[in-house]
Amino acid sequence: MRALEPSLGGVSYRSYRVWQRNRDVFLRFWGAELVAPALEPLIFVVAMGLGLGAYVELGGDQEYIEFLVPGMLAIFPMFAAVGECLWGSYFRMERQGTYHAMIATPVNVEDVIAGEILWGSTRLMLSTAFVFGVALLFTPFYDLIESPLVIFILPVSLLTGIVFSAMALSYTSVAFSISSLNYFFTLFMMPAFWFSGAFFPPDKLPDALRVVGWFIPTTHVVSLYRALVEGSPHWSHLGDLAWLAVVGAVFFAVAIRSMRRRLIV
Repeated sequence: MRALEPSLGGVSYRSYRVWQRNRDVFLRFWGAELVAPALEPLIFVVAMGLGLGAYVELGGDQEYIEFLVPGMLAIFPMFAAVGECLWGSYFRMERQGTYHAMIATPVNVEDVIAGEILWGSTRLMLSTAFVFGVALLFTPFYDLIESPLVIFILPVSLLTGIVFSAMALSYTSVAFSISSLNYFFTLFMMPAFWFSGAFFPPDKLPDALRVVGWFIPTTHVVSLYRALVEGSPHWSHLGDLAWLAVVGAVFFAVAIRSMRRRLIV
């Protein structure tokens, strides 16, 4: 009967039930879950934007805090999605046995992984909304939001959430211990944090690092968000969207294939 049900590459409507399960757990502990996403961007913009920004001079009339905000909209939510699909998914898979319990029901492996990626994307969108709120809070004083086009960051964040969640879950599928998850931070998160153009213009980097930075999805997210915040989108930004779509599709497929191999013995 399952073969007759509507599906896409094995993913069916039951992936929503996996997303719903994670949502319900989140809502039970929402007070503790929302403290960090609400306070971290506020502390960061004060310390980096106002504190460090007093010593940073950019070309033109732009203040450093204005340059910083699009990068924050890309970086902080990325950590939310990766944390959910790295440690959160690992615990559900290895420590709690949640994945095995779910695939013992009509939910299949593809549904579980798709639901996990969608939940990671939801966490990213929620974190994006918090950073967006902080930017709006400071906008009357520092003109951080310059265009109404910034509202399109929220739907674009769904795509970026799929990218980062799928990448993190692909790594989780081959992680041999909880401590090995730290390698993902060293090999991906740190380069994404520093070389994506979030905190300084990447054109001053050596050529080799600029090439590396181009392949990092966060670079394209920062480029898109900066254009939307400043109200200066260009046709070239369609290339950023295309690259994110390609990376998201590839790692979505990798996560499903790798998790199937790990869970179905």
